[in-house]
Amino acid sequence: MQKPLTIGIVGGMSPESTAIYYQHIVRRHQLEFHNHSYPPIIITSVSFQQYIDWQHEEAWQKIAQGLEQEFGRLATAGADFAVLATNTMHKVLPSIESSIPVLSILDVVADHCRRNGLMTIALTGTRFTMSDGFYSRGLESRRLNVITPTESQQAEIHRIIYEELIAGRVLPASIDAFMQIARDLYARGAQTILLGCTELVMLVEDNLASLNMIDSTRLHAEAAWRKAVGR
Repeated sequence: MQKPLTIGIVGGMSPESTAIYYQHIVRRHQLEFHNHSYPPIIITSVSFQQYIDWQHEEAWQKIAQGLEQEFGRLATAGADFAVLATNTMHKVLPSIESSIPVLSILDVVADHCRRNGLMTIALTGTRFTMSDGFYSRGLESRRLNVITPTESQQAEIHRIIYEELIAGRVLPASIDAFMQIARDLYARGAQTILLGCTELVMLVEDNLASLNMIDSTRLHAEAAWRKAVGR
């Protein structure tokens, strides 16, 4: 095998999602090669509260500037390419200038859907991801049809993410609420549910194999591993 590339991860948004990226890359390599020669990984971890505040202030330019600095840190540290370990912050990715390539989660999700014949997907995530339009438009420009939850459903998903999941709390009532929303989205014509927030898998991971859902986090981490090892 060729010498693997060094993966850079912009993390901290939240610690749960950052840990999922790191662990999935390492475990995927061990599963494939039965050894511990996984690619070098460099993580820069932001202070999330500042980014939460900027999101709710609609200060997206400040977010872009902050993330651009983080990509610069990864490049200086020796990363060959980077992943942004969050869905929502991909909103500003087109406006960021990075000296190393950044692997877009939208490209990864769209490629997976087309390969598997999934042309109508339901988008779940933070309120910003579901209602802002950047994610839906991005997938639609990649030839997919997108269904979004109702306003009240979006509010409930957003609440669960920010009040519970980013603090590592998974409550049975929230699992039930999310599954009810998923059933409604299927009834509206969705072929699959996209977990478009890195923490949402925490609600369904015990049954993920049997559910017709797409975990954007693991897809993104898998794509980073494949790029690093030349697959």
